[in-house]
Amino acid sequence: MRLRVVANHERTIPMAEMSSGRLAALQDHPDECQGNQSATREGEAPRQLPRGYVLRQRVNQDHEEIQSLLRRAYPPPHGSECVWSMAALEQHLQHFPEGQFVIQDADAVLRATSTTLRVGRERAFSPHTWMAITGMGTLSTHDPAGEILYGVNIAVDPDCQGRGLAHALYRTRFELGRRLGCSAFAAGARIPGFHSMAGQFSPEEYVARVIGGEIFDPTLSKQLALGFHVVGVLPDYAYDHETLGHAALIVKNLRGEG
Repeated sequence: MRLRVVANHERTIPMAEMSSGRLAALQDHPDECQGNQSATREGEAPRQLPRGYVLRQRVNQDHEEIQSLLRRAYPPPHGSECVWSMAALEQHLQHFPEGQFVIQDADAVLRATSTTLRVGRERAFSPHTWMAITGMGTLSTHDPAGEILYGVNIAVDPDCQGRGLAHALYRTRFELGRRLGCSAFAAGARIPGFHSMAGQFSPEEYVARVIGGEIFDPTLSKQLALGFHVVGVLPDYAYDHETLGHAALIVKNLRGEG
């Protein structure tokens, strides 16, 4: 399995590839993950949560509501695998409690959730699947000394889209990573718009066009706006009907940024 390079029309954007010196450089110096420009520039004023909404760390009492939230966020044809089991949710808090967050509304209903772990630099920047890097969703792979904060999952209630909830969760996790001394935040970014264009473009071509602003992807475009940079495509990352299994490996430097 290789971390596949992303091509943009007739030129190649200098992305990471497992056999290349570029990936080795990222593993040694994740501050250098500036291989491409975001589709939109960072620096917009942070959005405030709606009045009465609260962002806090997850507790065990949240778990049934999280399952309900995930069912709303991933309706059919997404499958039951998109909903955390109670056992997995409990293990998240055993392995890395400070990395798990929720947002509740003014009526104390959970409207968003995120799951995070720490991993070593080499693991984060090498080819991987979601199942392998997350310990099949249990976070058993969490490394308390890991230099990279890794985004496992983020979900927002469909009724609360566009209110800045995902932005707030990302901002809080960036702050957590800096506080823990992590050098970067990485994740396998879903590309849910890909299925409708799979007949026209390869995953690499699709991602390159999203980076260039030619295509708006409901997930990746928003992550680029938060200051993430794409360093490659992860084939067979995690299958669903929208991404056809592909993800973009995204990285945000956490050192020297506000």
